[in-house]
Amino acid sequence: MSSSHRDAHPYGRSADDVRRRDQRLRRTRRLRATQLAFFSLLAVALIATGVYAVGELREPSAEPGVIAPKDFGPAAVDLTCPEPEAVPLPPDEVTVTVLNGTSRSGLAGSVSEDLAQRGFTVEDPGNTRQSSGAATIVHGPAGYLAAQSVTAQLEDAQLRLDEDREGTAVDLLIGDGFSGLVDEEEASAALEEPVEMPEGC
Repeated sequence: MSSSHRDAHPYGRSADDVRRRDQRLRRTRRLRATQLAFFSLLAVALIATGVYAVGELREPSAEPGVIAPKDFGPAAVDLTCPEPEAVPLPPDEVTVTVLNGTSRSGLAGSVSEDLAQRGFTVEDPGNTRQSSGAATIVHGPAGYLAAQSVTAQLEDAQLRLDEDREGTAVDLLIGDGFSGLVDEEEASAALEEPVEMPEGC
């Protein structure tokens, strides 16, 4: 019998054709299995990366240069609010430092003497470049009523809160518009009037 009859396939294909077809099928299966494994690993890596990124976005960062969320509005100040109907402190409970912001020599010294005669405790006078208007009274969170006592002595004055100042002592900054203290009787009457509540109280 010839070789062609020995190698003939029952369906008319040779054994070599069948082997080549089987090899192609095996290669195709291996390729698909490799591709499936690769894409499965890639999907797992992408999911893990996404979970990690979401976790990082939710955690506050301590890295330098990262912009922290910004709070809008002024920071809260621990201001000592006066009681309702509170009046300014008596002058003998107030310590004040007078600072001259004008070109008039000796003005801070003379104003300090006038305030001392009205019962205030005065510190050594000095000069300043931070004055504005007629007069500015600088006080700390605990010095509002003391500042109001000094305000009662003046015709026109504005208050300035210094959040870092401790105690009740105040500074009186004299500006170019300063014209002197008000009459002592007028000041005494003002000391009996209830103060306005400061902002934030």
